[in-house]
Amino acid sequence: MPALESAPRPKRRRRRDSESTSRHPLASFRHFQLCTLTNSIPTGDNWLFEMKFDGYRAQIAISGSEVRVYTRNGHDWTKQFKVILEPLRTLTSGSVLLDGEIVAIDNAGRTNFSMLKSGIAAGIPLKFYAFDILEQDGEDLAPLPLSERKDLLEKLLGERRPQDSLQYSSHVVDGEAMFEAMCAGGHEGMIAKKADGRYIGDRTSGWLKIKCTKRQEFVIGGWRPSDTGKGMASLILGTFEKGQFVYRGRVGTGFSEAMRGKILKQMEALRVQKPVFTNVPRDIARKAYWVRPELVAEVAYAEITPDGSLRHASFQGLRADKRVGQVVLERPVEETTGTLLDPAMGAEIAAAVGVKLSHPEKLMYPDTEITKAHLVAYYAAVADRMLPHIRDRPLSLVRDTDNDLSRTFFQKHQLPGMPKTLKAGELQKMSGKTNRILWIEDLSGLIGGVQMNTLEFHVWGSERHEPDLPERMVFDIDPDEGLGFEHVKQAAFDIRDILGALGLKSWPLVSGGKGVHVVVPLLPEADWDEVKTFCQNFAELLARTDPHRFVANMSKARRQGRMFIDYLRNGQGSTAICPWSTRARAGGTVAVPVTWDELEQLDRANTFDIFVAADRAQGPDAWAGYFKTEQTLTNRIQEVIRNH
Repeated sequence: MPALESAPRPKRRRRRDSESTSRHPLASFRHFQLCTLTNSIPTGDNWLFEMKFDGYRAQIAISGSEVRVYTRNGHDWTKQFKVILEPLRTLTSGSVLLDGEIVAIDNAGRTNFSMLKSGIAAGIPLKFYAFDILEQDGEDLAPLPLSERKDLLEKLLGERRPQDSLQYSSHVVDGEAMFEAMCAGGHEGMIAKKADGRYIGDRTSGWLKIKCTKRQEFVIGGWRPSDTGKGMASLILGTFEKGQFVYRGRVGTGFSEAMRGKILKQMEALRVQKPVFTNVPRDIARKAYWVRPELVAEVAYAEITPDGSLRHASFQGLRADKRVGQVVLERPVEETTGTLLDPAMGAEIAAAVGVKLSHPEKLMYPDTEITKAHLVAYYAAVADRMLPHIRDRPLSLVRDTDNDLSRTFFQKHQLPGMPKTLKAGELQKMSGKTNRILWIEDLSGLIGGVQMNTLEFHVWGSERHEPDLPERMVFDIDPDEGLGFEHVKQAAFDIRDILGALGLKSWPLVSGGKGVHVVVPLLPEADWDEVKTFCQNFAELLARTDPHRFVANMSKARRQGRMFIDYLRNGQGSTAICPWSTRARAGGTVAVPVTWDELEQLDRANTFDIFVAADRAQGPDAWAGYFKTEQTLTNRIQEVIRNH
């Protein structure tokens, strides 16, 4: 790839701490890789299985003799965990960043969260089980396969005695045997990790947790007093779902009297007059005191009832390492897939937003069970993520006519019979020509599109109120039929790196077809001519410097064995697929925003269907920060590409 001038990356400064011999400062906190709950033990030879510890997740940064302990929220808890520091201070003369779990061990040899809570205050012996290494001597190890990272970790830790407070978390490759042993021994469960996976600071399917017992965190929203009117009989619990605090039941066992008194004292300081819950049964509310939802409890339970409430709950302890907003009801991935897309709700959702849904049972994709009602439920599930990308932008619809995807057509302006929730009007382009346009304002517009058999939503890169100034650039990587997805991914990374050298941050979108879009948010300052010219110069630069891989001509005959960098989507009036839009392709695939780390691990661009995408939209935002990014296509940036 062409070498572009860029500002040098800041180097780590030398430490001035006389007690340390390390040349590298303490590593900064990173977002943790988190596990996805499942009921199934994955099979195949690409999985490693470890014990699931019942403790506090922690990252430990070491530089010579200096040690810092980070909680899962990035807080410095070095003082709280001072009992584990001594062997860490002599672990290395360099620097490392470790990931693992701080635990207390009971007499039966099990990790015990309740003991850990009391042990922090009492100073009883604790252990740190390290299961990953993210950085060593300033080198980022996250891109390495897990198996290689664990080899480095095991070598670093060396031989350890059972009584040592620093331990290596070993693994096995027989998941069935491991799970049987964990459950037979009374442990919480096990973790399954992809052996070839890089470290991703997010919740992924590359790390799975399989539990022997059902247990998770809940937020305390109030309490029921004892029959005497004094003290606390049970805690009233909830979780946060889409910003709402949802009632999940009560827990009244598992407390010592001292613990009851301690929790009651904390709750008294958080008293409020009305419940924060959205849904509390009347018989519970009649004899309850309410609190601000700021305390998190670990609770074991027998099951979750169909209406989402706990049965046979038992209190395990308070947790200070998790924010209340992070506490949602955990469901195994086998149960979550598709549960959001209840077709029975489709017509109700449509009616609620003012769209009469005709033939909700109509199949929209051949050889699937995806109906029009499914698509309504899908867009309702992803609306919060999708609407910022589509609201008030001129758009094109791709509609189906014969239900077999063979005769779709584009619609860019109003036609008879359109639902009123799809808006129509006119705007004047830079050329002076007046264009008829469509746009939507809310979920009802998306559902109006579904009613019209819309399978794709394509959007301009600007809002209709400011149509001459685009707010994004899109580089659409369109490969020749014979090229594998690994070539497309590498092209996306190359484009990202060149843009990054110019000071422009970008995000990847897997198209739901065979390509990847590299999307660059912009402040609306450069006009369409400047943006399109820059994108064309950029594509031609790639084609000129690496002609065996890239072509800037859309002719399929010239694309053989290469990738077309489609810059034409950056002209005024041109459109590109909207993030979270379904595609008019077999299987009901979706154009889904991903992180760069996720893209590295994907093996195709059509990996997400509507069911997986709907569940994904409930989790962390892969494009967090996209709409807060303030960057412009400056004259200097344009000149660098034009003259390179």
